Amino acid sequence: MSLEPHRWAVVSTIKAPTKDILSFAAHYLSLRATHLYLFLDFPDPEAQGHLENHPNIHVTNTAPNYKQASVRRPQTVERRQIENIKTAIEFARRDDIAWLGHFDNDEFLHAPSHANVGMRLARLDDDVMCARPTR
Repeated sequence: MSLEPHRWAVVSTIKAPTKDILSFAAHYLSLRATHLYLFLDFPDPEAQGHLENHPNIHVTNTAPNYKQASVRRPQTVERRQIENIKTAIEFARRDDIAWLGHFDNDEFLHAPSHANVGMRLARLDDDVMCARPTR
């Protein structure tokens, strides 16, 4: 499978109020992210219920009582983020995603309303492995 260079996704480990979680997801969907890989760090059945209804959002509950294949939940949020990013990379490979961005739930990529983030990423040279926004 060859990657489509305009396909991009967001991964985030989130512990926030329901409205903030839904706003975060709506923001990145409005930027035309191909997929969102969201790891809920605290149980939020309301948010999870809304998010799971969207075909391009993959939600994983990683709350303290969550057990994933006998793997212990890392103690620090940074370690949980690393583990969640590793999982999201596997999801991205499965979903033919060329670019994967990690954002905290209070970080919002700004793009002019006419900008297509995926197409901008697709214009980068093939040897570019990392991109970051500039002013």
